[in-house]
Amino acid sequence: MSPTSKKPNYEISILFWLVSLTTMVLIIIILGGLTRLTESGLSIVDWRPILGTIPPLSYASWIDVFEKYKLSPEFKIVNSTMSLNEFKYIYWWEWFHRFFARCLGIVFILPFTYFYLKKKLANNTIITLIIVLIFGLIQALVGWWMVKSGLVDNPYVSAYRLSFHLCIALIIFNILLWLSLSVYFGKEKIYNRSKFVKYLFHISLMLIFLTILSGGFMAGTDSGKSYNTFPLMNNQFFPDGYHLNEYGWKNIFENTIAINFNHRWLAIFTFIFISSKILFLINKVNYNKFSLLLVLFLLFLQIFLGILTLIYSVPLNFAILHQTNATLLLAAMLFAYHRLIYK
Repeated sequence: MSPTSKKPNYEISILFWLVSLTTMVLIIIILGGLTRLTESGLSIVDWRPILGTIPPLSYASWIDVFEKYKLSPEFKIVNSTMSLNEFKYIYWWEWFHRFFARCLGIVFILPFTYFYLKKKLANNTIITLIIVLIFGLIQALVGWWMVKSGLVDNPYVSAYRLSFHLCIALIIFNILLWLSLSVYFGKEKIYNRSKFVKYLFHISLMLIFLTILSGGFMAGTDSGKSYNTFPLMNNQFFPDGYHLNEYGWKNIFENTIAINFNHRWLAIFTFIFISSKILFLINKVNYNKFSLLLVLFLLFLQIFLGILTLIYSVPLNFAILHQTNATLLLAAMLFAYHRLIYK
């Protein structure tokens, strides 16, 4: 190290661990989306936190898990002609999703225990990580609670529980990303930032978060397949059937037409609001322009992917790119906000 170089105020091992955790949470969000899009989430009808790590290893064990699946509403109502090889395809998606979640838990707990015992973690970092651990435990329970909703009478996972599952995943991702940024850049506040600009970022983060959650209801109810034209729906701005009396206030959560309409126009409003904010901020010479341009790029890409996903009736490739980019957009906005308030 040269005499003029500055020693980082963090340990590389801790930063690497936090970045690894953040990346793994991003990957498991993507895996969750793929599990939903491939309709694989109900293929494993039991929850064994330890023994479930081991997949079927023989023909007899495959027959056993397939026979259990045959008792589920999804097989009886939707997949009654499914072969064993077709079952293996959806089984492996769900198994890997659960296996990766278990790996994530191990990658969290073992280094955390080591760093804690070695007294390498600051007190506020310990508290933050304990909060992450609590959310992680809740997430595991919610994941099984979500799967159970499709194992009784209805062969479909509850969109409410799916969106709740997604919400917790995003919270964990945001906390870990913020912690990683704070460890790397430090948390020396910039006190001359405009409160108005901070509020703009708060609103932007909230809009992205809500738009992603509305996308969860789109996925959970297959609403993306209800109308595949843009910007109009059946040549109408407000389509017929937007409000159905039998749903009442639940129209926004259960009526596929309303869900589709609300998601697309919430996304457009979010796009207009954030792009206008960035154009306003980009002229400020004392602000990190790279972070703003990154948000702007991902924002345009997200709208483009959303339209392609919609007009092509939710193909797997566009749909998963759309979901992945949504999470990256949220991450970019959080990064831009961190660069706003900390040096």
